[in-house]
Amino acid sequence: MELTIDIHGKYVEDALAEVREFVRRAPKEAEKIVVIHGYNRGTALRDALRTRLRSPRIRLIEPSFFNQGETYIWLKR
Repeated sequence: MELTIDIHGKYVEDALAEVREFVRRAPKEAEKIVVIHGYNRGTALRDALRTRLRSPRIRLIEPSFFNQGETYIWLKR
């Protein structure tokens, strides 16, 4: 199961808190979360997401190879 969250236009700390909560509430059968953060107006959200986001449920955080404005979060099962 794949889930999606859009954090365009949010402040970094607010976006990280929202994604952490989204990860925490994701159903057990969820494998991947696609985070849409954009890239045209800077990289602060992308960089914070990829370097500062931590959760016991997260297995891997990686960039999308198809869209620079997305990051994939792979969840533990």
